[in-house]
Amino acid sequence: MTEPYAVPVPKGYRVGSWEVRAPIATGAFGSVYEARRTDPREDLPRTAALKFLPTGTNTPRHLSHLRELVDREVELHRRLRRPRLIRMYETLTVDDPGRPALDGATVLVLERAEGSLAALLAGTPRPGNGPALLAQICEGLHQLHAAGWVHGDLKPANVLLMRDGSARLADFNMAAELEGTHAYTPAFSTPDYTPPELLWSEIGERGRRIRPSADVWAFGVLAHLVLTGSFPLPGGTPTARRDAAAAYARGTEELRLSPGLPDAWRDIVRACLARTHAERITTAALLRRVSAATGTGRRSLRLPPGPRRVSRRGAVVAAAAATCAAVGLGFGISAWADRGPDGSRGSRARETTAATYGAAELRTDKGVPAAYRLLIVETAHDCDRPGVTPTLIAAMLKVESGFDPDLSDPAKDEYGIARWTPSVLRWWMHDDGTPAESVPEPPFPPAESIPAMGRYLCWIAPRLDADLPGDHRVLIAAAYRTSYRKVNDAGGVPPKYRDYAARVAHHLKEYTPRDRT
Repeated sequence: MTEPYAVPVPKGYRVGSWEVRAPIATGAFGSVYEARRTDPREDLPRTAALKFLPTGTNTPRHLSHLRELVDREVELHRRLRRPRLIRMYETLTVDDPGRPALDGATVLVLERAEGSLAALLAGTPRPGNGPALLAQICEGLHQLHAAGWVHGDLKPANVLLMRDGSARLADFNMAAELEGTHAYTPAFSTPDYTPPELLWSEIGERGRRIRPSADVWAFGVLAHLVLTGSFPLPGGTPTARRDAAAAYARGTEELRLSPGLPDAWRDIVRACLARTHAERITTAALLRRVSAATGTGRRSLRLPPGPRRVSRRGAVVAAAAATCAAVGLGFGISAWADRGPDGSRGSRARETTAATYGAAELRTDKGVPAAYRLLIVETAHDCDRPGVTPTLIAAMLKVESGFDPDLSDPAKDEYGIARWTPSVLRWWMHDDGTPAESVPEPPFPPAESIPAMGRYLCWIAPRLDADLPGDHRVLIAAAYRTSYRKVNDAGGVPPKYRDYAARVAHHLKEYTPRDRT
């Protein structure tokens, strides 16, 4: 590991409850290592990726700006948990005066992935699953933008690939929260993925002003690269392509879309690469177009089919499998490999899988589809109201739809895994409680439906009368099916919904781990 400023960490080094094993990747400002957990905690996976970022006083060349970059990434991870964003479990600080290069370093404990899109493209230009990966990347951007953040450095190295082949966005040290229409990011960028208006933009005291449209431009470049193996602007070097982008913005250069770009994607790429930010497509509209182009209806995560049944409420993106993952570094990854315990290359079984994620809170042997476990558990964790638990959400999804993401009942105007009515779903799609301007076409995939269900349940829970008899979780479920007012007025589950409530109660018991019954 010889990259400038890379953080050397010896095999066997311990930080917190983690023991470093083999190196995974290195970049200009930090390094990522595979690590295994050494204590019996059940709330963390057995293996993870440790991202060492030197932020102490003895860091190479005393790079004081690293602190700001780390703070940005940590802040986003702490505030956002979305299926298409790589997950952070905890942060640690190295206290080791005997190792000046490590002392004071911040360590991010992250999911471990199989590799990056950059590594995939290096070995397989124009991969066959490129359209599906692009759909998932677009889902990640939509989740990020809907939460009020801009990535700021979208590129192949910052897209991680999980064991099931799905994609997640990573490396958020350039990410920034929107303040109205803009956010402020450091003056770093990767020229090939930077829109023309930012190439020579003014840098103020707070950094460079950036809009979500910058991520849309980067997506357009990335899509062209994935689908054709080439960049959409001419030039044999990043500098030449940067100059071409500036000329394009002035109207003296044109896009040179490859003849190999599929027709369904040609208009998408052009909409992303409009000359000015105001002309570019919005992320929500982009997601709809990409979903149509891939023919997945935003179901690009290869969800299990499930039985066809009739349904009620809905969504925008798709559920993510909780597999062990690794995080990439910006500023160029120099190595990425799946290594065994001895550091040798080669595949091996992951110690934490989608099937076992959240096992302390949700039975793994009772039919909850592995692809939805992360989404169910994390949705429950986002609510601090008693009763809104992973088992409740899983039980309700089972009763509502049998975990079928494609359910459709036009007669009742109900769709998707959580049986959302579109007119109701729009009120629960956003974390901030503001209604969405539009709802995507049904059927609604799980990664929007399930979090929306969690928000609605979290709103219902405190509105139920405290002295109602029976299991509070079942009462919450009944209120979801009808309304909290009708449950309060009936003094419990209304007669019309007692069969529904009984089925929820049955699956609550079935999905609860034995040591919690």
